Amino acid sequence: MKKNTPFSKERQLVQTKEQAEIALSILVQNCQGVDLEVGIFCLRDQLNNPRLTELLDSYPDLIQEYELEKLLSGKIEIKDASVQDVKTAGLLSCLLLLIHFYFDKNEGNLSRSETDELNNFDSIKYILDAITSEECISRLFILILSIVGIDYFKKYQGHMKDPDFVLKQTLGFDSDPEMGVHIDLMVWFALVRLFIEAIFIYYDSDYETKNDQL
Repeated sequence: MKKNTPFSKERQLVQTKEQAEIALSILVQNCQGVDLEVGIFCLRDQLNNPRLTELLDSYPDLIQEYELEKLLSGKIEIKDASVQDVKTAGLLSCLLLLIHFYFDKNEGNLSRSETDELNNFDSIKYILDAITSEECISRLFILILSIVGIDYFKKYQGHMKDPDFVLKQTLGFDSDPEMGVHIDLMVWFALVRLFIEAIFIYYDSDYETKNDQL
């Protein structure tokens, strides 16, 4: 029996191609590409791992030098880097590239040629073929949990029942100041989860057909 994890397709925020198109359109219209990228580097900084920082700072070279599947699996020997360092660098590198390719494609780059368009499409597909959205989000969640802690996350989940929670925290009006410590990271995780789910569905030409057969 298939395990129904917290980030499996049955529990996705985005369920259809139409929803994916709407979500991506909203992200582009609100210029969220920069926020998504900044969030990755904020996550990196909070992980406080100098070797990971070095790897991620050179992520374009990292992606070109190694096969993506091996990079994501951590099965590559890189000096002074653990398997987990390599896996995390691979994951965050893939996210940075997905954000770059998608938003570059859709934010009015008039100088972009048809060849550039095709290269962007091929690059996105190459990344999406190397990892699933569920695995991508689950790995991110584990990284975030290592920073905020289980107690904070459980408390955050409880507060999320209040529809005005995020607004209160953002404005600094909440009665529980401890929740504000990691609120930017949690808001970013919600945003990047939406982007990941939407882009995986958007570029999956057989998504609707496959789900109709389930």
